[in-house]
Amino acid sequence: MSLIEVAKIVKPQGIRGEVKAQISTNVNAVFNGLDEAYVEGKKFEISNISLRQGFLYVKFEGIDDRNMAESLRGKRIMLDKDLIKNALEEDELLVDDLIGMVLYDKEGNLVGQIVDVENYGATFNFIIDCNGRTVQTPFVDGVFDRDGDTLVVNKDKFDEVSVW
Repeated sequence: MSLIEVAKIVKPQGIRGEVKAQISTNVNAVFNGLDEAYVEGKKFEISNISLRQGFLYVKFEGIDDRNMAESLRGKRIMLDKDLIKNALEEDELLVDDLIGMVLYDKEGNLVGQIVDVENYGATFNFIIDCNGRTVQTPFVDGVFDRDGDTLVVNKDKFDEVSVW
């Protein structure tokens, strides 16, 4: 089993052990009906889970008060990668699979390689190594086109929205 991060716990929520977590996956459908997850490698049963205002709220079995929830602050919630892949829509790509992807423009010229993906809430940002220079680009329509399991860069839009 290969575990990947889907959220990071930012704080306790209330007094009954619920936690609030920043989502780090693009596949929110994986949270529907989820009954177990791993927190830093330890398996936890989930008694309640919901998405509200862009955050994940989770009540783990055995975490019954604010102090216990506080002990989870900053820890990563992990799921089996196969579970996430099964929740993908037909036209979706898994963010973790994008890391390491080599990008080309429509003419076949090398643009760079995705070295990291960051989530700022509104959109995912790609950190791209372009011949030794680091570029940060939001994953937005018009900048990237899908070609099977790869992405093709619209160079004009890329240059417009990228931070060098």
